[in-house]
Amino acid sequence: MAENWGYGLFAFLRGSVAAKTPGEVVLDVNGVGYQVFVPDRVWDRLSLESSALLLTYCHIREDSFQIFGFQRQEEKAIFELLLGISGVGPKVALAVLSTLGVSEFRRAVLENDVTAITRVSGVGKKGAQRIVLETKSKLGQDTELSALLGDDGVVDSDSGDDVIAALCALGCTLAEAQRAAKKARDASSPDAPDEDVVKLALRSMAKV
Repeated sequence: MAENWGYGLFAFLRGSVAAKTPGEVVLDVNGVGYQVFVPDRVWDRLSLESSALLLTYCHIREDSFQIFGFQRQEEKAIFELLLGISGVGPKVALAVLSTLGVSEFRRAVLENDVTAITRVSGVGKKGAQRIVLETKSKLGQDTELSALLGDDGVVDSDSGDDVIAALCALGCTLAEAQRAAKKARDASSPDAPDEDVVKLALRSMAKV
């Protein structure tokens, strides 16, 4: 069965590796050389003059057009997921895949291992917490992503309180989550979105 490669200017490139410099390759596709940025783990697996097929993501801005390449659908799915998280751009998303890879990223998210994600260059503790929280949120809404990454470790609150569940997912104890959630709700408007309450709770805990 064919893989779902997603949409864009083109879904993949097939050619020979004409050149390699750290973090990128030049793929010769019928005489046209495409500069493709790849995770370190993909770069290590590619050798000069070898044939390669790379699943591609095209990142287009007013002043640049960059192509990112992956050998596995899981790699591309994580990259695209990370781009949807506030404060995460292509450079950081690629660094996550270079540092952790698919399996380690999956484990870090499902086990709430914020420390593992802070090993990625450019990602601090708050950024790592945001990545864990938003990835888990997406796992609950996107069945295809859940199938790729696995969602057995998603934390649910027995009380059905999404704010407390989110804080527990970030490594808080139930008691800490309950106290922080109450304090944040007292300081918020009654109709404040859960995401805003979680952010306020995290800020209040950081000040302790």
